[in-house]
Amino acid sequence: MHLVLGTAGHIDHGKSSLVKALTGSDPDRLPEEKARGVTIELGFAHLSLDEHEIGIVDVPGHADFVNNMVAGVGALNLALFIIAADDGWMPQSEEHLHILTYMGITHIVIALTKTDICEDVPFSIEMLRDELRDTPLKKAPIIPVSSITGEGIEELKKALLKEISTCPEIQDQGKPRLSIDRIFSPKGAGTVVTGTLTGGAIKQGDTLILQPLGNLAKVRYIQNHSQALDTALPGMRTALNLPDLPINAPGKPGAQRGNTLCMPNTGTPTDTLDIEIQRLARPIPGIKPRALRHMETCILHHGSSRCQARVILHGRTHLQPGEKCLAQLRLDTPLYFLTGDRLVLRDGSQTSTLAGGVVLDTHPTRQGFRTDARSQFLLPRAEHPDDLHVYLKTLLTRDHQLPSSFPNTPWSDTSIRAAIESLISEKSITQLNDLLLDTAWWETQIASAQKTIQDWHTAHPDLPAIPIDQLPISQNLLPHLIQQLETKGYKTSTQGISAPNHNLSLPAEISTQAQSILDTLNQSGLQPPNRSSLTPDPKHEQAMLFLIRSGQVIELDPKIVISASTLAAATEKVRRHLTAHGQATASELKQCLDTTRKIAMPLLEHLDSLGVTQREENYRKLL
Repeated sequence: MHLVLGTAGHIDHGKSSLVKALTGSDPDRLPEEKARGVTIELGFAHLSLDEHEIGIVDVPGHADFVNNMVAGVGALNLALFIIAADDGWMPQSEEHLHILTYMGITHIVIALTKTDICEDVPFSIEMLRDELRDTPLKKAPIIPVSSITGEGIEELKKALLKEISTCPEIQDQGKPRLSIDRIFSPKGAGTVVTGTLTGGAIKQGDTLILQPLGNLAKVRYIQNHSQALDTALPGMRTALNLPDLPINAPGKPGAQRGNTLCMPNTGTPTDTLDIEIQRLARPIPGIKPRALRHMETCILHHGSSRCQARVILHGRTHLQPGEKCLAQLRLDTPLYFLTGDRLVLRDGSQTSTLAGGVVLDTHPTRQGFRTDARSQFLLPRAEHPDDLHVYLKTLLTRDHQLPSSFPNTPWSDTSIRAAIESLISEKSITQLNDLLLDTAWWETQIASAQKTIQDWHTAHPDLPAIPIDQLPISQNLLPHLIQQLETKGYKTSTQGISAPNHNLSLPAEISTQAQSILDTLNQSGLQPPNRSSLTPDPKHEQAMLFLIRSGQVIELDPKIVISASTLAAATEKVRRHLTAHGQATASELKQCLDTTRKIAMPLLEHLDSLGVTQREENYRKLL
């Protein structure tokens, strides 16, 4: 298994010396580091323990270089916390503990170094245990070692192996990500970047995208600890040769430390994050505890990147040590995040670590952050930041349907599909073709539509159907809603949709007008008055429309109407005439009906449309 171990601890407690004693490699590579005996930049080494290949990131311990330390712990699987037996717990020990805690690193082994110059090692261990009693390190193994004599080195390796056995297996989620911590350009090779690979494998020939700039680059060559590879696996310290990737230079934007390489179409940068922010209660020696203020500008550290960010607290104006709450970060520079990522906030002067956070939403809106609705969406995620089911359920609760893709998330497509299938099987999700809807919400939409239709029928008993566009649903869901209603017996037509039990009824306020129209048409037979004379006012027009819809009045054309009984009598006359004569012209049928051509022609066309008659050139015959 490949994994990455990072060092932590106060300056001059022997981190680099211990790494050299473990691996045989000196992680300090800069001339200034050699001259001063102080780690300034990140150092790297490699350790093989049984079947495990361990990349080691050695971080600075000096207070002036904590920023570089944070960059080194962004993708660790475990940490080696180094404390000198002659010094004990020191200010940077405490600050490094805060940072490891904020980054969610729980697999930690403590190396008590410089035992060769300590007069009472058991007492040093006892004092250290007392110092750590209220911290995540209270049960961490403490291994006394000396980098000078080699005492305890083998015991330390055994302790590391035991801790590694408890680490979760590194998963390949198919979403590789490499935060660049070094970048250089060897002569004749083009750009080379290094970092710790997480999330998935990278193969030779893959095309990656540089976030946040968006440059595409093809992988020509891969190395892990100076060994050439065809494929880099998650958990590896990885060097990538990307010859077509420019390096950042004045006036020429390009790759630099802090950028992230990932696969295209796995997400986009963001300048706004919703997070849960946490502050540890334990003070850092030498730094006066203070409140983190609403709207305060801090320095955000994520992976190997950092930028200024304004902190918007939810529901409060201050956050004291030992407290946590929801917050929104508004970044000066867009960066690339995944849901569940951990980050660290330091003060604007870069002198102290203030808080840590876990990303709950990578692309939130800035409007409405401090509302109850936003907290109801974020709180379940804060309780279970790495739970895919919770992530999906919160999306369903907020948006009522799931998107077609899930960018800026750490989970594989296979895991997401399996989680969705699980939610479908437990009936939390309703699948309608390619739509995935919150079942409870969808059922309320169907019930709401049914009530809307019934209320319409109550208000408009003379209308056959409610127009489709008046149903309370979005356009993309309208076809699915109609389909669901049709399975319940609802009827659709060109006029809209109606309930299964709906029958047209005459509103009492227009019954007089309706009866007057019907009496007039029954009396006038095939010599009806013009429609306009029958509808002199809105109530008469409403009554006329009801009579037409209910089939009591027949509309031959927009200006001519006759009663249904008149139509029935006329139809019978035409049938008898054509039965006797076989066929007849329109003129002959007009005479048979004893009406005018103005009435006869639309009447005969109406009988054609009903399938009573069929016209062949100038004649009509029965069908």
